[in-house]
Amino acid sequence: MTGSRRGVAARRLGLRAERLTLWLLWVRGWDLVAWRQKLGRYELDLLLSRGPELRLLEVKARRPGAWVGADTALEPEQRLRLQRALRTWLDRVPWPGEVTFQRVSWAGWRWRFHPPERWDGLKVSRS
Repeated sequence: MTGSRRGVAARRLGLRAERLTLWLLWVRGWDLVAWRQKLGRYELDLLLSRGPELRLLEVKARRPGAWVGADTALEPEQRLRLQRALRTWLDRVPWPGEVTFQRVSWAGWRWRFHPPERWDGLKVSRS
């Protein structure tokens, strides 16, 4: 498979994983706030709310048996970019309740919800 075809396949896989994640959380009572929210060069996969809580979900998907699993696919630099993007979004759309972050990993049709992290634990400066 050529590089561009692999890229198209990877984007389709990621989109499918985001849709399935959204559905899984919707049936658990979460409401969609934003999906694939672009903030400059960055994108927030899913922003969902349930009651006063806002949750950013970063969805990572890999084919079954991929060399690097989706569980380990979030590098520290990516985490920082996500934190900055979420801070930019929160500056535009203030959220009065708790803000959390959660990774969701997909390998084929298998998913794993990693434990949510509190926003104040992310240590993002407001500057």
